[in-house]
Amino acid sequence: MRDHSDHLLIQGNFAQARHSRVLQVTARVFALLFAVVAIVTLFFYGFKVHFEDSINQVARNARELNEHNKELQVKLNHIRSFKNVEAAAAKVPNLRMPETIIDVPATTKAQLPALPRASQEFPHAYGY
Repeated sequence: MRDHSDHLLIQGNFAQARHSRVLQVTARVFALLFAVVAIVTLFFYGFKVHFEDSINQVARNARELNEHNKELQVKLNHIRSFKNVEAAAAKVPNLRMPETIIDVPATTKAQLPALPRASQEFPHAYGY
């Protein structure tokens, strides 16, 4: 008696099942769709990063211009103050205009003596 339990061989001319062919095509379509979505996503991410970098550069330039404008405004106010002094001096009949103007930088703050600690005259009223 032969033991056929080890190897079982079925021979025949079997056609590929339609179900497995549909699964293969579906898997390839989804893989292609996934690849296209990944490429498009990377493209738009790169575009977004470039766009944000441009916005940050414009914001940085705007801040620099604002700082420069502040410096120019301080200089303009300084010049206007000299012009105001000249206009006020011109209104006084016996006052002649100075030949030169000397711009003296502000000195450091004067050191004032410390004030004595104030004592509390009335106790705190709690509950009011």
